[in-house]
Amino acid sequence: MPASPVFVNSDITQPNVLTLREHLLNWYFACKRTMPWRAEIDKTPNPYHVLVSEFMLQQTTVQAVIPYFERFIARFPTIETLAEASLDDVYALWQGLGYYSRAKNLHTTAIQICALGTFPQDIETLKTLAGIGPYTSASISAIAFDHPTMPVDGNVMRVMSRLFAISEPKGSKLFEQSQNVVHIFSGKQDNTHSAQALMELGALVCKPKNPLCEICPLAHDCQAFQTQSVDQYPILLVKAVKPKRVATTYFITNQDGHVLLMKRPDKGLFSNMFIFPTTCFDFDPVSLPNLTILKQHTKPIKHVFSHFDLELTVICAETTDAIPGIWVAPADLAKYGMPTLMHKVTKATKI
Repeated sequence: MPASPVFVNSDITQPNVLTLREHLLNWYFACKRTMPWRAEIDKTPNPYHVLVSEFMLQQTTVQAVIPYFERFIARFPTIETLAEASLDDVYALWQGLGYYSRAKNLHTTAIQICALGTFPQDIETLKTLAGIGPYTSASISAIAFDHPTMPVDGNVMRVMSRLFAISEPKGSKLFEQSQNVVHIFSGKQDNTHSAQALMELGALVCKPKNPLCEICPLAHDCQAFQTQSVDQYPILLVKAVKPKRVATTYFITNQDGHVLLMKRPDKGLFSNMFIFPTTCFDFDPVSLPNLTILKQHTKPIKHVFSHFDLELTVICAETTDAIPGIWVAPADLAKYGMPTLMHKVTKATKI
């Protein structure tokens, strides 16, 4: 086990770690949110529900995920039904959540688990599955199987940075320091609740801005609170300015009024998804000599990716060419797994 945590300010009495954990759990049992994937206190968690929720919650808020999770479980009630489904069906239900590689990895993971014949419980085996790294493996192991592991996400790092007044800025060093001290909240039992309690505390009380320190169950032992420096933690890194890219997407119809879609390759951005022909995704309008421009929208669509910002000009066009591709009736576009960006294009064309 890692060494006992050291509080920065030696003038503050060292806390009783058992009392800290007890206070945290008492608060959690009284104040936790109800979530469709979260088991009741006296119930055994459903590992499949935990798995799906962990993938969906990456880069996405709880409130945004809830309706997607409910629709997803209604369509794929077991891990076997998900493994047997086509990736296109999975993408169709994922539309609007973004970060579509999560959907692909979740589908692959379901296939892998079914091939194993049992749901892995330990961190090392979980990390061999598609899209599962240190955090997600620790989270599933703790929440679904009550193993003595403590996952560290952004909420937990924020709690640890304030509780222990960690001087490292946000990033890998703060993550490492948080991992070194978070073990004090683990135990031989009830780890499923301890792990969720720390995340919940960060989400509901120890918030990035305007934290509710007056109702925090850990305030008495919090270094930042006791030194009136909560707003200084976690220490922030200066963010680099993201590059901006520009591109053009073509909403092309044929003589039947059908719209042209292209399917992305297996790798890269929007892999295996359907998009309208777009210049930054290997489409060259010069390849269609009989393309007639009907309208160019004057207001570009702005879309934020994790590593760059995109400004997308939308052009409506028609062609008489017999272009190889997927021609879809406008009313059927919703049946195809398209990224959020393409739904913005559809909205712009008022289809």
